[in-house]
Amino acid sequence: MKTQVFAARCESCDRLHYPTHYYCPGCGGTEFSPVPIEGEGTLVTFTRAYALSLDYTQLFLTLGIVELDQGIRATGQIDCPQVKTGMRVRVETGPVRDIEGSEVGGLIFKKA
Repeated sequence: MKTQVFAARCESCDRLHYPTHYYCPGCGGTEFSPVPIEGEGTLVTFTRAYALSLDYTQLFLTLGIVELDQGIRATGQIDCPQVKTGMRVRVETGPVRDIEGSEVGGLIFKKA
């Protein structure tokens, strides 16, 4: 499964947003173009979620907020055994969950 996750670039002021807004917080513009979320960033914070629903196969999920070199912050799953705030990660996209046989795509951060 090839998943793509997009930020939105304001056509008026060129500011990048994620998630997408209806109005640009910088200039109030309403025209946006999609920009793939990609590259590397720095892990700002993370948490582990243990109280998962029964359809998850793993014991816990590690979720993190990453300050991307693109200039946005994004939340996603972290896929590496040793997690540390400040570590460099790279963005990948792919299935993050399976709901009744249907894969759900999202952001996955791996050690850079």
